Amino acid sequence: MILWTLRHTTPDVPRGVCYGQSDFDVASTFPSEYPPALDALEGCGAHEVLSSPLLRCRKLAEQVSLRLSLPLALAPALAEIHFGAWENRHFHDIPDAEKAAWRQNLRSYRFPGGESFHDVGKRVADYLHSTHSPGSEILWVTHAGVISSLLHGFGGVADDDFIEGRLGYGTLIRFDFSQWTPGSTAAVPWEIRYAGVPQPQFG
Repeated sequence: MILWTLRHTTPDVPRGVCYGQSDFDVASTFPSEYPPALDALEGCGAHEVLSSPLLRCRKLAEQVSLRLSLPLALAPALAEIHFGAWENRHFHDIPDAEKAAWRQNLRSYRFPGGESFHDVGKRVADYLHSTHSPGSEILWVTHAGVISSLLHGFGGVADDDFIEGRLGYGTLIRFDFSQWTPGSTAAVPWEIRYAGVPQPQFG
């Protein structure tokens, strides 16, 4: 199975605000951002576009569907991490003790009232297992938290490497699960086909 993962383009979010499942629209730069990402999908043999239900992914998925003439379906399992009490708050307004606790356990820390990155990893892995079909190609339009959970859980990226913060908007990654079997711990090959637009760093 070949899995293509496409991250949404730049969202219309104030700089420094923490967002996960908050449903922000795409930024005004959307018309210029999405075409290069779609160009990088050349050679993709998927038969369906599966998208996070959040607006910033749905709008990109609609463009993918049109470009590749593929049906589009929404998949709640592909939604971004839920940051709980951190949602829609400026990073500098979040208690220092909570930020310190997260930095000490980047992927296992569960955000108050929300999920941990490990929770997202389990959600995504369960969905991958349920949709895995040898010889097929699948295309997801999703979020950095979902894509990075694949990189950590299946791609051999270490837990202490916070790759989540380095995935650009519109990043396209191709995972090759053709030699993988459910339950295997061997890393699957992956490659970045399009690096996208760098996201701003804060914190």
